[in-house]
Amino acid sequence: MLTRSAGILIPLFSLRTRDSLGRGEIADLAAMIDFALAMGHRAIQLLPLDETAPGQLSPYSAMSVQAIDPMYIAMRGLGGVGRVVLGRARQNIGNARVVPGEVVRREKLALLSRAFRASRARGGRDEGAALDAFVQANGDWIHDYALFRALKNRFEWSNWESWPRELMNREPEALAAARRELAGEIEMYCYWQFIAHRQWTEIREYASSRGAVLGGDLAFSPGRESAEVWANQDHFDLTRTVGAPPDAFNTKGQRWGLPLPNWARMRADGYKILRSRVRRASALYDLIRIDHVVGLYRTFNFGADATQPGIFTPADEGQQRTQGEEIMNAIKREAGTQMTIIAEDLGTVPPWVRQSLTGLGVAGYKVMQWERMNWDSPAETFLSPEKYPELSLATTGTHDTEALTIWWREQSVGERTKLVRALGVEASVNPREMLNRRARAAILGALYGAPSHLVLTPFQDLFGWSAQINRPGVVGDSNWTYRLPLTIENLRRSRAIRSQVAVVLEIAVRSGRFGAEG
Repeated sequence: MLTRSAGILIPLFSLRTRDSLGRGEIADLAAMIDFALAMGHRAIQLLPLDETAPGQLSPYSAMSVQAIDPMYIAMRGLGGVGRVVLGRARQNIGNARVVPGEVVRREKLALLSRAFRASRARGGRDEGAALDAFVQANGDWIHDYALFRALKNRFEWSNWESWPRELMNREPEALAAARRELAGEIEMYCYWQFIAHRQWTEIREYASSRGAVLGGDLAFSPGRESAEVWANQDHFDLTRTVGAPPDAFNTKGQRWGLPLPNWARMRADGYKILRSRVRRASALYDLIRIDHVVGLYRTFNFGADATQPGIFTPADEGQQRTQGEEIMNAIKREAGTQMTIIAEDLGTVPPWVRQSLTGLGVAGYKVMQWERMNWDSPAETFLSPEKYPELSLATTGTHDTEALTIWWREQSVGERTKLVRALGVEASVNPREMLNRRARAAILGALYGAPSHLVLTPFQDLFGWSAQINRPGVVGDSNWTYRLPLTIENLRRSRAIRSQVAVVLEIAVRSGRFGAEG
């Protein structure tokens, strides 16, 4: 577990520097690390970096849960990508706040292809040996991924279940023939992953040298159209899909479209796929967030008949607890002692699941606006952060929630008053007014004072911005496309931003989450 500290939540695609091409890139993290440290925040928590298919924006619906999306590779310094070529791509993409994804994809894939061809032409022994070593070290996933990626391209991104039967069923002779025919493409996709890993290793070393940590996000399951499902079809029940049970917001529940894990089959081979994913994560991150952790205990799922209600698998509570703890222990063993594990335990979660996580020594979430006492009674009120357990992550929200300033605007004066009293900030916050800078600082100060080992704040909430990363249940270009309003370089030059940075730093230091010496 991290020592008492603070961090920021921001997707990598949201970063924006003078060098990035249309969306955040791995190299942009250096500037963000420095910016976060200037505010007294040592942790940078990201969303999944998993590669998605063309047109898919959500990082939780990946084409591979092992491969880093090549769109995150920084182009600067790559062989074959000279100044003129890079400048032309930069001009085509621009650096607007939101750039169409298809434009970024077209330009970056062209640059990455040039870089691969240049690498082959050079034929450098050192780089070739490093690539071979990388592929060998990641052999448990990269061979299937690269072949799947090449076949997807060959069959014009059609569903793998529509491919020729011998490839759909992964008949050995057909796979061997495809590997021979597509050897060049397969090598290219491995090379791209090698470059992404090399850049990531450099950033992780930079973070370590600055005393910062990088956090990743382990999505609940690979998508149906993923390399992992195609390569391990017997590990999934493709007749059923994962979702969420009915609640006050969704009376019929939510259908996420993810295939139901075949937990019996996964257990039989020691959770091979999940352990491989955690092993990969431990090579990338210092902290890992386990998405939808309750689904590891009991997975809510639907059949093909839309009129039929969903069910929990397993159905028995005793079996659910046994399964969840077995899986979490497998994750902990694979993660080792150096990586911190956080469980995303939000939504409809039985109390015994949180008790189980506590017993396992795994921290869960405490979202300030949702932590209440005496629910659904006249005495209902917010829980003071002073009462949060040390084994927890305190926050004002997630990538799925509205910004703090928007939440405040939508609450009644009575609800605001309850929060102000629970936080003990009556002297600084007027419930009848919108959040101003002083009020926001008081609320953050109360949250940062919680016993929780880690406070993780969405970047927007530190500055009172209103952007939301994702609006669940809404399909559109507004989701998963948020970028910073200015480049990090220009943010740091802004007098107003510098003033707020000083306020946030003071809160972090005063709450014991950052040394006064920085």
